[in-house]
Amino acid sequence: MPSFSDSFWSDDLSSGLNVLFAQLEKGCDENESFIQLFASRMQYEVSYGRQLCAVKGGIDVASDSMDTSTAASLLELIKQMELEGDQHLTVASNIEALVLKPFSSWCQDHKERITYSQRILLDNIRNFQKINSYVQKLESQYFKNCKRLEDFKRVQFRDTGSLDRAMKHLKLQKQHEVNMKKEKDNQVFGTVGNIEFDFKTMKDIIRLLLTKLPKEEYKLPLISYQLQNTNNGYDITKFLLEHMSLKDSDQAEIFGQDLLNLGFLKYCNGMGNTFVNSKKFQYQWKDYSFKFVELPLNQGESPSEPQQPKFTTPTKEKSSSSLINSSTVLPGNVLEPPSISENERQLFKLMDEVQESDSKYFKECYKMDSLRCSIEELMIDHLSFMEKCELDRLKAVKKSTMDFCAAVSNKISILKVHIEKMIDAEERIDPDGDLLNLIAKYNTGLFQPKVITYNNYFNPGIYQNFGIDLETRCRLDKKVVPIVITTLLSYMDKIYPELPSDQVRVSTWTDPVKLSLTHELRSQLNKPRLEDDAEMLSILEEGKYSPSVIASVLKIYLLELPEPLIPSELSDILRVLYGRYWSDDNGNGNSKDLERNEDKRITGLYTTLSSLRKPHLATLGAITTHFYRLIKIIKMAKPKENDTEKGPSEDPNLVSPAEFTNNISKEFANSIVHARVYSDNELGFQIFHDLLTHKRRIFGELKKLVSSD
Repeated sequence: MPSFSDSFWSDDLSSGLNVLFAQLEKGCDENESFIQLFASRMQYEVSYGRQLCAVKGGIDVASDSMDTSTAASLLELIKQMELEGDQHLTVASNIEALVLKPFSSWCQDHKERITYSQRILLDNIRNFQKINSYVQKLESQYFKNCKRLEDFKRVQFRDTGSLDRAMKHLKLQKQHEVNMKKEKDNQVFGTVGNIEFDFKTMKDIIRLLLTKLPKEEYKLPLISYQLQNTNNGYDITKFLLEHMSLKDSDQAEIFGQDLLNLGFLKYCNGMGNTFVNSKKFQYQWKDYSFKFVELPLNQGESPSEPQQPKFTTPTKEKSSSSLINSSTVLPGNVLEPPSISENERQLFKLMDEVQESDSKYFKECYKMDSLRCSIEELMIDHLSFMEKCELDRLKAVKKSTMDFCAAVSNKISILKVHIEKMIDAEERIDPDGDLLNLIAKYNTGLFQPKVITYNNYFNPGIYQNFGIDLETRCRLDKKVVPIVITTLLSYMDKIYPELPSDQVRVSTWTDPVKLSLTHELRSQLNKPRLEDDAEMLSILEEGKYSPSVIASVLKIYLLELPEPLIPSELSDILRVLYGRYWSDDNGNGNSKDLERNEDKRITGLYTTLSSLRKPHLATLGAITTHFYRLIKIIKMAKPKENDTEKGPSEDPNLVSPAEFTNNISKEFANSIVHARVYSDNELGFQIFHDLLTHKRRIFGELKKLVSSD
C-alpha cells in the first residue's frame, strides 16, 4: 500500500512537498466547510426554536371559551409547538457543545500541525539547497584549478623528464620545510612565567589550553554580542596550576600575563592589558593562538588577526616579558633549499591551489551528504506524521458528521427520513479510500535519494562507496561486484544460522527500518577508504547492527546508484515485453497460452539482460543467487504432504516460499529499476519475481549469450 513517505519525492525535494501541502490545505478548507454547515444548521435550529416558543404571543385566545374542546385543542397545539421549540433549541445546544466546539478546536490544532510541518520542512530544504549551491561552487573551483594545473603542465613541462625533476625538487622543498619546522621547534621560544620554553613545548602548552580547558561564551555588557572561546582569569590560573609545575598562583598569574603580552589572549572587559586571577576578568583566545598550534579556528567571534609579536633576546635574569626574536638564525645543519625555477615555482603554486580547493571541497561534500541524509530522515518523519494527521482529519470529519446526525435525530423523530439520508452520507465517508486516492492522484515520485558525491578530478569515486556508478566502483574495487554488496550478502549468510527461524530470516528483508539507523551504518561503510571486505566485516561485527538494518543498507546502496541495475533504456523495452506477456495464473486462463506467454517473456528477459554491462549483470546475479538460496532453505523446511501432525498454517515459524518470493520481489522492485511513481513499481516486481522463479534458466542462457560475445 503506498504511503506519504514513499509518494511525494522530487529531485529538488520541495516540489513534491508543495503538491502534498496544497492538498492538505484543501483538507483544512474542507474542514471549514463542515464547520460552516454545522454552524448554519445550529443557527436555523435556534431561530426556528425561538419562533416556536414565542408562537403563543402571536395568537389571541379568548378567556371565556376555555371550556370548549376546540379551545383545549388550541392550547394543546400551542403547548406542543412550544415543546417542539424547546427541542429545536436543545438540538442547537447539542450541535454547539457536542459537534461545533470540539470539531472547531480540533481543526485549528490540525491546521497548526500542518503549518508547522510545512515551515520546518521547507525552511530546512531551502537551507539545504543554499548549501548545495555552495558545494557546487567549490566543485567548480576545484575543477578549474585542476584544469589550470593540467594545462600548465602540458605547456611548460612537455616532456616527462622535466616534470619528474620538478616533482623531485618539490619533494626536496617539502623536506626542507619539514626540517626548518623541526629546527624552529627546537629553538628557544622565550621566557613565560619565569620559565624558558622552546617552540615545541610552548605549542604543546597552548594546544593543551585550547583543547582541554572548557571554553565559554561571553556576552559583552550593554550590547547583545557574544564572544566565543573565552575563559576568566581564575579558570586559566587554576588550569595552569593543575597541569604545569608552577610554584604558586603568583607564578601562574605571571604566566597568564605573558600569554596576554604575547598576543595569545585578549582582555574582554573593555580596555586593558593586565591579567588578573579573578572570575570577574574575562579573556578571549585570539586567532593567533589557534594558528600558532595549527588548530582550526572555532566558529564564533573572529577578531582581526593580530600581528605576530616581535621578540628580543632573553637572559635568565630578565623579567617574564623578556622574549627572543623569532627570526633567530638557524643552526647550520639545516639542508639548503633546492634551486627552483620560475616555472617550477608556478607549478608548485598551482598544485597548492588544487590541494587547498580539493581539501575544502572534499570536506564540505561529506558534510553536505550527511546533511542530505538528515533532510531525508526529517522528511520521512514529517511525511509519516502528515499521513497520520490527514487520516485523523478524515476520521474526525466522519465522527463529527455522525455526532451531528445523532444530535439532530435524537430529538426530532419527524426528521427521521432526512436523518437516515444524512447517516447514509456519513457512512459513505471512507478515510482510507480518500487517503489512497490523494496519494494516487497527486503523488510526485518515490523515495529516490540523490547522493552528494565528491568528484575527485583525478580519481573519481575513490573516496566513497555509496552513490558511485557500478562500473567505477567495480574498477576501483578490482571486482566484478562491488565489495559493499558482496560483504553485506556474505554477512547475512553468516548470521542466518544464528537466527531462530525462517520467519525471522525472511522478515529481516521486509521489516521497516528507521532511516536514521540505516544512514548511521551507511556512514560507517562510506567514509573510510575501505580496501577489502575484511575491513567492512569488522565494522558490521563490531557495530552489532540488527540484520534488518544491514538489509536496509543494501537496499539504500542500490537506490543511491546513479544508474540502476537495469538502466532506463532496457527497462523501457522490458515494460513493453511484460505488458504483452505477463499474466497472473488465477486458474481461469488457458494453461497452454500461459506457458507460451511465460516462455516468450523469459526468452525476451534474458535476451534483453544480455546487453547489460558486466558489473550490472554480475551484481544482479549475486543478489538473485542470494535470495534463490534462501528460498531453497525455506522449501526444505516445508513439511511433507503426509505430515498430518502440524500443517504450515499452524506453525508461525514456517514461511511459504511463494509468499516470500512475492514479498522480496516487491521489496527490491524499485532497487533494480528505479521507478519514478508507485504504479511503475509493478515492472520491477515482475522482473525480480521471474529472476527468482526461473533463475537457473535465465542465468544459464545469459552465461551462454555473454560468453559467445
